[in-house]
Amino acid sequence: MAGPLNTNVIQNANPYTVFPATQADFVNPPLVEQQLDVGTWTFKGVPHYIEKALKIPYTYTDANGVYIQEYLLIGFAGGGAY
Repeated sequence: MAGPLNTNVIQNANPYTVFPATQADFVNPPLVEQQLDVGTWTFKGVPHYIEKALKIPYTYTDANGVYIQEYLLIGFAGGGAY
């Protein structure tokens, strides 16, 4: 069984936290929205059926000192009924 999500992976991939912006800060506890039967997402030109998606808010301060809220979207591909 996997452990908790390592937020360093997300921090390192986040294109919005380029110096001198601050690192992303996830709301704790997270206010996660979810949607079922999302449809398809295209990744690297290949469509993937997304059964469920999560929308997780995070915040950061940009280089100009502006506080910004964005969202991390996670899509669960497949569906388990195959």
